[in-house]
Amino acid sequence: MRRVSILDRPLHHDQTLVAMVMAGVRCMDVRAEGNAFRADLHLRLGEWLPLADGVTEEAVFAAVLAFISLVSSVPQEYSPANDAVERAAAAEVYAAFASRLSIAA
Repeated sequence: MRRVSILDRPLHHDQTLVAMVMAGVRCMDVRAEGNAFRADLHLRLGEWLPLADGVTEEAVFAAVLAFISLVSSVPQEYSPANDAVERAAAAEVYAAFASRLSIAA
């Protein structure tokens, strides 16, 4: 994808942080605890929205890709309307990946 960067293990002191995905100014963390992975979107000012939790590594990156695809046409500058679209997209992705078989179950 254009304008998407993946930083592998960006913080050496935080071994749970597997990757940071940057899509323009949008930032998503991918974390691992054992064999379970989670992805969260940093919306702004310390607000994080879950994209997937307790899934495989493949599924967590698929959730990130799904979110990026859903918001690709949304302007990245701040506006309440843009934030609402991003929140809705994050909720949609989380719901879709929560319905998949979780490895934590």
